[in-house]
Formats: sequence, C-alpha cells, structure tokens
Amino acid sequence: MSVKVLITGANYNNKGAQAMLFVCVDEIKKRVPDCDIYFGCGTGDPKLDNVSFKQICFSREGRYIALGGGQAVFNFFVAIAKGCIQFIKGKRHNLFRLWDVKKYIKSMDLIVDVSGFALGDKWSKRTNENFLNIIRLAKKNNVPIYIMPQSFGPFEFSEELSYLKEEIADLLQYPIRIFAREKEGYELLTKDFGLNNVVQSYDLVLQNKGVYLKNIYNSIPEISVPEIKTEHNVGIIPNKQCFRHGEEEDVLEKYKVIIQEVLSRDKEVYLFRHSGEDLVYCKKIADMFADEPRVHFLQNNFSCLEYDAFVKKFEFIICSRFHGIVHAYKNYVPVIALGWAVKYRELTEAVGQSSYIFDITAKNCKKEQILEAVKKMIDHADVERKTIQEHVNKIQTENCFECISEWVNNRNE
Repeated sequence: MSVKVLITGANYNNKGAQAMLFVCVDEIKKRVPDCDIYFGCGTGDPKLDNVSFKQICFSREGRYIALGGGQAVFNFFVAIAKGCIQFIKGKRHNLFRLWDVKKYIKSMDLIVDVSGFALGDKWSKRTNENFLNIIRLAKKNNVPIYIMPQSFGPFEFSEELSYLKEEIADLLQYPIRIFAREKEGYELLTKDFGLNNVVQSYDLVLQNKGVYLKNIYNSIPEISVPEIKTEHNVGIIPNKQCFRHGEEEDVLEKYKVIIQEVLSRDKEVYLFRHSGEDLVYCKKIADMFADEPRVHFLQNNFSCLEYDAFVKKFEFIICSRFHGIVHAYKNYVPVIALGWAVKYRELTEAVGQSSYIFDITAKNCKKEQILEAVKKMIDHADVERKTIQEHVNKIQTENCFECISEWVNNRNE
C-alpha cells in the first residue's frame, strides 16, 4: 500500500508558500517515489489540473469539524453562512468539501507542515489556533507530523491570549521534529517551553538544490519570463508590508533615491512583484519615474518557478520579500534586503551579506545608509556573488528533509 503524505500550511497564491509547497513535494518524492501526496489547500486556492499531487480542502472550518465538539457545530454554520455569501456574490463553493479533513485525515501516514510563520504574538488568536489545530488533528488521529523550517515567536501574548502558551507547551511536544528557521525561534521553543524535539535549520527552499519538475507536474509547463535589455540591470521587488509598517511617503522617498542612484550608474531598473498584493506599490514607485525609459514596470504574475528563472538575469536585486530574497541567493544573485523581521537579518547573515540588510520601516533607518550599501553593491557585486555561492553551497550540504528518509527507515523496521 502506498504511503500517504499530507502537506499543510502552504498555499498557491503567495509565491513563497507556493515555493515551499513545490520543494516539499519534490523532496518527499525524491525519498518516497511511490507515495501519494495530498495538499491541504484553503477554500481560496485554485484547483490545479496538471500537478502530480491531490488537493483536499483543509479550511479552518473543516479542521474544526474534523476535531469535533462544540466548535465543530459552530464552524459548520459559519461555513454555511460563508457559502451563502459567496453564492450571492456569484461564486460557488462545494460545501461537501468541508468533510475532506474528517474523511482523509485518518488514512494519512504522515503530515508535513510548511506554514512559514503562523505561531507567535504578532498573529491573532485565529491564526495561532489554525496552526495548533493541525497538530491537534495529527495527535487525535495518531498521525506523525514534522514541522518544517519556519519562524516562531515571540510569545508575549496579551492576558486574554495567555492561555495559548500552555497550549503551545503541550501540543508542540507531539511532532516528531520541529525545525526552527531562526536562532531566536529555536531559543524560545527550547528555553521558554523546554522542548527537546526542536532543531535549528535553514529555510527549506534555500536548502533545495533544484526541483525536479516531473515530481510536481504531470506534463511540464513552459517556463516563460520576459527578456531584458542589457546585462547591466537591477531588479526591485517591494513588499506591501513595508508600506503598512512604515510611513508610506518615507518608504517611497527611499525607493526614489535608491533608483536615482542606480540610474546614475548606467543601470536599467525593473520593477516587478513577488506577491499579488505588491503590484499597487510597484506602480506607485514606477509612477515617480513615469518619464524615465530606463525604469521598466512589469505586471507579470510569475509562478515561483518563473520568478526563480527571471531573478537570475540581474546583477543584483533590491527586495523586501523573504522568499524573493531566498530565490536570489539560491542563484547566487546579491541582494539589498529591505526587511524588518528577524528572519531577514538571519538570512542575510547566513550567506555573508549582513551589511546589506536594512529595516526600511524604522524611523532611524536613513536613506544615506541604504545609498552607501547600494554604491558598495554596484562596485562589488561580483565579489558578493562569490561569497553567496560559498555560503549557499555549504548550507546545501545538509537537508532538513532527511528526516523523511529516517521516518521511512524507522517505519520499515
């Protein structure tokens, strides 16, 4: 009988989550070629026709229904109400799919979670509970689970949500292994909660040496990316969250002076998105250079595979999306990273690029500092490329998915 593996925590709309899904499918199939993989998708994820894995509905309401109890009844009626609203809007949802979790969960041999970041005080009660419900389902149905590299914490919950710390301390003992992507998350889980099943590990997309497309698709699609004019070019990939966490006008001004500096050094600039929600901010930046022919605004909605192919074309990029940066580093492309979270800082440190990370949302982040880094990058991009390559090659000597091989061997003994 074929091994059945359920992948949770990913989605198909966010390119970072899409990349984690594809890498997860690929790495599992490399180790368990004859397995059946199920992707636990949300109600908003599109139906995929050309992929090698199956999709089941793994919605918030479906999880509660599978867990049973009072919350199951309440969430059933919530799902009915949502379905009615969607019907009025002209959209239809198959309500029978609400039972997918209950129907499939008991038959799974393994759950692999790639949530990325869903547990900590930065998130709502709903988001934390959604993540914990994955572990509750695994535990209730005696299904082993691995939590693949992701961010955790902080856990300074409000008094109203303080009960979550007890839930976390209890439930996180169940997974066979939890991979913490950052040192901060590792220390929080091991010291604050006393967990002994936690391992620090680099991002799973960065560890992957390359996706074998036949592990993902039934028939391999064409990877199509735009041609760019010259070899002297810089890609700019903003992030909506930077404009939300910082002052929008200040962030726009920083992008303006950065692009002016790049243009002054005879470079072409390409603005494009990594996530759909970033398109409006690409346009706002592009509008500041409406009369500048060397600034190109691309509206392409790249898949994670297309983004990976396209990012190779640049001397360096200026990026605020975590997995946008990861794909660049995988291809040894240098990055000016404009991020605010710990994960950005630790990622740049991991590849010897700590002098190129800036919290663009912080009031003490001066545009002059960023400009100096941009000037340095322009002059030393080739050197930085070699530095990144050395570090990435070392990172890829280990792979968190070896835990799947261990699990298979233990299962067969």
